[in-house]
Amino acid sequence: MDYFLALCLALCWGTAFLASKNIVDVLPPYWGTFYRVLAGLLFFVIFFGLRRKSFKCPVRELWRPYVIGFLLILLPFAAISWGQRFVAPTMGGIFNGTVPIWGFIFGAIILKGVDRFTWRRAFGVTIGLIGLLIIMYPVLSGTTLEGGKMAVYGCLALLVMAWSYSLGNVLTKKIMVDSDAVSLEANTFHQYLFSAVILLLISLCFETAPSWHVFDMKLTISIFCAGVLSSAVAFLIMLELLKRWGATRMASVTYFTPIVAMASDMIARSRMPNRYEIIGIGIIFISLWLIQKKVEG
Repeated sequence: MDYFLALCLALCWGTAFLASKNIVDVLPPYWGTFYRVLAGLLFFVIFFGLRRKSFKCPVRELWRPYVIGFLLILLPFAAISWGQRFVAPTMGGIFNGTVPIWGFIFGAIILKGVDRFTWRRAFGVTIGLIGLLIIMYPVLSGTTLEGGKMAVYGCLALLVMAWSYSLGNVLTKKIMVDSDAVSLEANTFHQYLFSAVILLLISLCFETAPSWHVFDMKLTISIFCAGVLSSAVAFLIMLELLKRWGATRMASVTYFTPIVAMASDMIARSRMPNRYEIIGIGIIFISLWLIQKKVEG
């Protein structure tokens, strides 16, 4: 059962980038992000509502879900939507696969004593960054036609996504897991509500609202997949795996995100990965192994 849940989580996370690409092919990036978050919010309202869970949160504690919601939902989802306009879903999965690398860096700085510094781990981080540069080489050198010059900014947006997820994961432990001030249900609800309201305001201010005529079957399914399956359902699966495996082992599911993203890109868009992406992913896997390997003593 544990491995089945891990497979489902990898599929949910890995296919998010194809769904996001389908969304931004039709909708402006911020409106696309808003509808993705709205789908997740509606799911949790129904799911928790049927279980009669309370959404109450003390006003003085609202900063907790707001901070985590900004780092784990609003900012990374918006960065994905903005960046995926110029790069393939495979690239999104690859950058998402680097989250444990950045997570180790942020964790070592913020959660002192949890992720102990070693030269092996430092070497792992270094070669992980080298792997990322190899993947980005065609974009940085201008040898790729996909996305044109804007592909560089697309990659930078995906890098912001990875940083945001990493910092959010670290701060979740520091200000949420180690505190019982807000229930899981209230925390989740207010994260999504806060993100949806802010995204709606940004969308109304900076983008033209899309016509209802653009919401065909493909777009609707993509919003459902990105907002419900790849976000809300994935969150619940992740929590269950955290209980069964612990944080370090659960994080290993992230390693398969680039593979699933690459496979979905090949099946749905007939895009074959280039040699830089394959080499870079291999190097990043080595980096993750060096960082995650248990420190003796």
